[in-house]
Amino acid sequence: MASPRATLSKLELRCPPLPQTLMEAMELIEQPEKLEVGPVTEMVQRDPIVVARLLQIVNSAYYGLRHPISSADRAVVMLGPVAVAGIVVGMNMLKLRSMLDGPAAPCFLRLIRHSIATAFLTRHLLDHDAARSMTRIGVGFTSGLLHDFGKIILVYNFPEEAVRFYDNRALDEQLLDEDERHLEQLLFGCDHTEAGEYVARKLRFPDTLTDVIRLHHEPDRSSGSPETDRVVRAVAVANLAATAMGYAFTHERRWEACQEAPVWSAFLAAQAARYPSADALLADLHAQQLHLDAYVHELTSTTDPEHLHRRVPSPDRPD
Repeated sequence: MASPRATLSKLELRCPPLPQTLMEAMELIEQPEKLEVGPVTEMVQRDPIVVARLLQIVNSAYYGLRHPISSADRAVVMLGPVAVAGIVVGMNMLKLRSMLDGPAAPCFLRLIRHSIATAFLTRHLLDHDAARSMTRIGVGFTSGLLHDFGKIILVYNFPEEAVRFYDNRALDEQLLDEDERHLEQLLFGCDHTEAGEYVARKLRFPDTLTDVIRLHHEPDRSSGSPETDRVVRAVAVANLAATAMGYAFTHERRWEACQEAPVWSAFLAAQAARYPSADALLADLHAQQLHLDAYVHELTSTTDPEHLHRRVPSPDRPD
């Protein structure tokens, strides 16, 4: 029997051209000694489109700053290099949408919205981790954004088949994650975790990110790094929560179904000090709904920032 890697090499999976600042941002997030205002500002300033969009975001109603920001370096100072690096990754993912016209475009946008929601929730969960660090929070945000990188690859390589598959309403809540991946293997020759890991290794993605892409549906498997395992668990929980909070890629989940997932219990056990009960975790996630809605809307909007008609407070917003 052929190995998965041999099968994947025969598929000749292509990756959409990734903007240079996307790769730079991921490298900075993985290197805490470089994740400072100076290097992040230099990265941003190399891409005028990123500068313009960053200024639009920082001056939006979401952040509610008292005085407008007009320079990239000031934006990095106000938001912090970790937050800006994460925003740059998100903006560059949205750039990929322009490469998918026709029927694949709505499917891709739905995937991006799910990815941004997962990133937001992953960052929130890690921000309250007892062993929190700004580096892990940044890595968690990027991992949440790219956890379904394999689905991007599948949609890019098989747009018509992927749209028919992922838009199939028959893929309801009763379909388990492993069932979906089995159907992907039958249709595409690999599932999205295999496709994502394969291309991520070819592109030399950071190890933590590659492990999240590979293991986010199997968080009970060890990556070999306790630090990475924490991120994988947080991404897995955030992925489930996003599907219950209005940001599903394929099918919505009920909160009851989320809580039945083994990773939910494992996460609660590891975070007992922060979440003494399942209800405490649910209450915390429910409290993030308005912030989440505003954040996803802000990052996926291409209109004037005034589209947010009311100011939504953010726990991460500067005073």
